[in-house]
Amino acid sequence: MMNPLINTKMQWDIGTAYDLFVSLRIIHSPDEFGLRESWAISLINRLPKEHHEVLHQYATICQIPLGFVYSLDEPKDAAQAMKRLRSMDPEAILEKLFIPSWANSEARAFLINTQKGQKWTTKEFKKIAQQAGSEDNKYTRPIFETYNSVWANRRDFGVQFVEALQAYIDLFFDEEEKRILPVLEEELSHVKMRAGSRPLPAMLEEITAGVRYLDFAKVSEIILAPTFWGAPLMFWESIDNFRLLVLFGARPGSMSLIAGDIVPDGLMRGLKAMADPTRLRIFRYLANAPQNAEDIALFFRLRLPTINHHLSQLRLAGLLQVFLDSNGVKMYAARFEGFNETQDLLNRFVHGE
Repeated sequence: MMNPLINTKMQWDIGTAYDLFVSLRIIHSPDEFGLRESWAISLINRLPKEHHEVLHQYATICQIPLGFVYSLDEPKDAAQAMKRLRSMDPEAILEKLFIPSWANSEARAFLINTQKGQKWTTKEFKKIAQQAGSEDNKYTRPIFETYNSVWANRRDFGVQFVEALQAYIDLFFDEEEKRILPVLEEELSHVKMRAGSRPLPAMLEEITAGVRYLDFAKVSEIILAPTFWGAPLMFWESIDNFRLLVLFGARPGSMSLIAGDIVPDGLMRGLKAMADPTRLRIFRYLANAPQNAEDIALFFRLRLPTINHHLSQLRLAGLLQVFLDSNGVKMYAARFEGFNETQDLLNRFVHGE
């Protein structure tokens, strides 16, 4: 399908294997994604300790392997993911699936060339932290020590990750993908029907709850795939220099992430975001004009990590519009559609609708 105004082809994909990896990331960072922490901890603790530890390493340092899932045979489900992983050399799993998005060619070579059992020096820690756009300090050092441990023992990690992932599927995801597949199929069908009548930027902004991608001229093809667990956020990966794979949120606002919960996640996230006075002030400030995080921090005289936390909570609630270019630079503006959706969800919930 070709959008008449933008020379970018739209393609579609679907697979519960996307949610296999997204759910792992979210379960290990529940507060970051608005998931009830007690439920996440209860699920994790049901895994054997050795599996829990390797999955925690994955969630700490590894990217969601969108390109890997895209390359799977149909149906792109957990079984196909495991079949592919078991066919791979365990030592290659880390490199093929989980090279971090921040790694330029120098950082990539450094990670790949880390020898078995190698301990990075202080100088190397500082260098890899700099490559990641961070600092080597007491807060980030444990993360980079995990990078060091995993890359220096990549074969062991590959073997252990495959077995831990199978345990996670057996414990939880096997039943979960049966629940979410009909939702993914229905939401993808709705999006495809709307695609013919909407300009690509407007459609993408709608299905990602406020992300406006600015550099379509640099993308010849955009591949759209639904995610239940990732809603309302957008995840993306460049398949190559001209193709962009985008996961868009496909969980209805009235539906809970946790099976059986009657309070919709969208409602809880919206109420949590608006219950904080600083976030309310930020939301009102961004109603005037788009701003980047650094300028917002300067205006409110708050540390950048604090502002980023508040922006994350507002974005999770669908209250921010995000302007994103191909380099990942973000500008933020108030999204009143999200504000109205929260009010509507609250009204319907208290009236039992």
